[in-house]
Amino acid sequence: MDPKFALRFLLVLLLTSPLFVTNTMQAEAVQPYGETNQREPSEIINGGLVSVILSDKGYHAMSLTLDILLEAVNPNSTVTLFCPQDKAFFNSKYPQPPLTLLKYHAVPFKVDKASMEASFHRGLKVDTLLPGHPLVVTSLPAGTHGYASLNLVKVTEWDLYNNGRLIVHGVEDLFDPAFQTLRYPEYDVVAKDDVSSGGVSWLKEATENWFLMLGLAAASTCALVLAFFFCAKPSKMDDVHYSPL
Repeated sequence: MDPKFALRFLLVLLLTSPLFVTNTMQAEAVQPYGETNQREPSEIINGGLVSVILSDKGYHAMSLTLDILLEAVNPNSTVTLFCPQDKAFFNSKYPQPPLTLLKYHAVPFKVDKASMEASFHRGLKVDTLLPGHPLVVTSLPAGTHGYASLNLVKVTEWDLYNNGRLIVHGVEDLFDPAFQTLRYPEYDVVAKDDVSSGGVSWLKEATENWFLMLGLAAASTCALVLAFFFCAKPSKMDDVHYSPL
């Protein structure tokens, strides 16, 4: 058989095989999706830009910790961030607030002045990125106080930054989770997903550690009591009297 004819026959057989046709169709179907993924979204969260804006407006402390918080945020979600003034960090017991406290200042949906006036009411809980620990609306922009507040902390500046994906408002102080825990304990519920994933708040961790310490202390006490009981009990050998032969 002519070698050239055999080579052509194998090439035609390969090109017309179902495996080659299927793979080619799949490659053509995936290509537009790959091109779409390469396009950057029109509204992305630019952490560096937001940090510069916050610093220019006097929120230097929060601008330095913004990247830590944004790393815990889903880049495809909408987030509202309440940014404390610099003096809040100097007067707080958290000069370098942990990530859990920073999450307590982030809301996983859009909140602005118009939405608060339209659909919020006093006592409403506002979920945060710290599961099971919401903020509480304590006053509204059009209310008797004339300003909005959450956890009795006043919103001082609206829309420090707003690109539709990330909304940043200024507040006069850090939010204290203890406010909601003490005044609205019915809202203080740890989410089931948070418990199963191990990402539990520091309050739950402290409670679990306390019960563990109590259990260890009780077990140690029982062991000491049993040891003392058996050591103090007279042995039967002590009652045997030996007489000389």
